[in-house]
Amino acid sequence: MKLWNPQAECLSRDDLRKLQLEKLRTLLHRVDAQSPYYHQKFIDAGVKPGDLKSLDHFQSFPFFDKDEERKSQEQSKQELGHPFGMHISCDRKKVNRISSSSGTTGSPTFSGFTKLDREIAAENCSRGMVRMGMEPGDVVLHASVLSMWVAGVPSVDSMMAFGACVVPVGALSGVERIAQIASETRPKMIRTTVSFARHLAKTMKERSGIDPKALGIEKVVVTGEPGGSIPEIYSEIESGFGGATCYDSMGATGGHSPIGISCEAHAGIHVYAEDNLYYEIIDPKTMQPLPIEDGVEGEIIFTGLDRECGPLLRWRDKDIVKISTSPCSCGRPGVRMTFKGRVDDMLLVKGVNVFPNAVRDVVNSFSNETTGNIRIVLPAAGPVAESPVSVIVEHISGLSVDKLDVLGRALEAAIHHHLRFRSRILFESEGLFELKTGTTGKSKLVEVVPKFTP
Repeated sequence: MKLWNPQAECLSRDDLRKLQLEKLRTLLHRVDAQSPYYHQKFIDAGVKPGDLKSLDHFQSFPFFDKDEERKSQEQSKQELGHPFGMHISCDRKKVNRISSSSGTTGSPTFSGFTKLDREIAAENCSRGMVRMGMEPGDVVLHASVLSMWVAGVPSVDSMMAFGACVVPVGALSGVERIAQIASETRPKMIRTTVSFARHLAKTMKERSGIDPKALGIEKVVVTGEPGGSIPEIYSEIESGFGGATCYDSMGATGGHSPIGISCEAHAGIHVYAEDNLYYEIIDPKTMQPLPIEDGVEGEIIFTGLDRECGPLLRWRDKDIVKISTSPCSCGRPGVRMTFKGRVDDMLLVKGVNVFPNAVRDVVNSFSNETTGNIRIVLPAAGPVAESPVSVIVEHISGLSVDKLDVLGRALEAAIHHHLRFRSRILFESEGLFELKTGTTGKSKLVEVVPKFTP
């Protein structure tokens, strides 16, 4: 088992906790001294950096979320003439890269990176690359976006810092161009979104005459949207690329992305960055902490321990994860996480909590007849949704009306069995769903259509 930084990645839990507490103390004192915004935020919450005696006590410090970040950045644009937010805690002239969020849940927010911030992100990327069996000099085809989004140019930057030979073809080049470039450069690894990886595997040979199975690609790294840890999805991707291994990559807005990667055992995403990232698990309803133990499930809270520009303390990513602490069969260290859904996407159907991602998981179990693309359509904004819930499913081409009728009833039954709510399945034929690879590659699972009638 090869690791990029064994000393950091193999720290015992006790040593790790001591390091995290030390770094948290330093971080709290720094932002209190350098950021009037944080100084006032601590006063309002009735906490002081000097009071931090243990990691448990950190739970008394206030959360940070996307709405607060937007307000902070709007204020800094108006008052200070920059988009980094009032919570910036470094000299703005040290910022040498600006990244942007996707903006899929509102107006985009901006993240500034200093040289140190970029170096930590590159360190984390290198840890993931080595765990996948990549070496400096290996060719990587970057078929994701080429933009300010953190999975765009920042990822290219980090992979180059590792020493990879990066081919930044981007996703907007189209299937034919990507196939041609892959055929010429013979990459060992391709990096893209889940939906675009599936799209390439399914359409490349027909559109370009180049069989993705014959490209010699050994690793397919997917990121940006859930699905890379679902058996029906990663198996389809691996088969489509001729037996390549599919790896699911995980980022963290409050930390230095990436922070984890799955393994060949597909038993969750190994978190390998706990020396520069502290996370908590809370109950999203009560906001109370949950123990970090095997099987616990809740909302994850991130704090980047070494971030210079605009650190986000106790950042609510709004993601629900399940924790696995038992040893993985791959032998690699690190607590593992499995993405379960998003707090702000959750629907309430007759008292039942429904995550759109879970609906897509059920649909993906019918991968021989569906593409996996779905859209939940609501007549009004959630979280309360009336039963039955309309779910548009994209089916593969060539299915007869009779087969669609059988498939629809089977999907409705499976959704009710696994998720305990009633659905109404509607179909679109393959190719009519817009592939969301434009700016971010993220697929939209819920859409509000007033007066929608099936």
